[in-house]
Amino acid sequence: MRTLVLIASLGSVACGPIVFTATLSGQGTVAGSPLGALLSTFPSIGALTNVDFAQNQDFKNNQVTRDMVRAVKVTALSARIVTPASADFGFVESLEFSARAAANQAVFARKGDVATAASRPPNATVAFDLLDVDLAPFVREPTMTLALSGRARQPPSDTTLEVQVSLRVEAGLR
Repeated sequence: MRTLVLIASLGSVACGPIVFTATLSGQGTVAGSPLGALLSTFPSIGALTNVDFAQNQDFKNNQVTRDMVRAVKVTALSARIVTPASADFGFVESLEFSARAAANQAVFARKGDVATAASRPPNATVAFDLLDVDLAPFVREPTMTLALSGRARQPPSDTTLEVQVSLRVEAGLR
């Protein structure tokens, strides 16, 4: 009888949710100009474009496949100026991040008044305000992109941003 109870207990643990943190980071360079013209587009952020979670090390470490994903929430998102280290976010008015996959898109993070909200150089950093958006439908797609957009002027010189994203992933057998 005890063996049957132990097997039933182990079975319920094995079918329970798997919760872990997946981290993504990448860099992109905003073209500079001493004229400070309006910035029409923000650069793609390297490793955040065409992300395939089947290849993500955090997913592999937890033995989770895309089709097992139940919920994904962004728990932290920040952008930091890498070069020039002495630059600040004075050229940026507002920023937002959206997830894109297939024909779908959803904004999941925003930051207004970036110049005031960011830390001071060296390596000025801004933390985003997160929206309550479940990114699971995007993560389950073969690839997804996390795209940066906003209102800004060109910085005085080329400025490289590094973006860090932390995702809380809940997965399990369907």
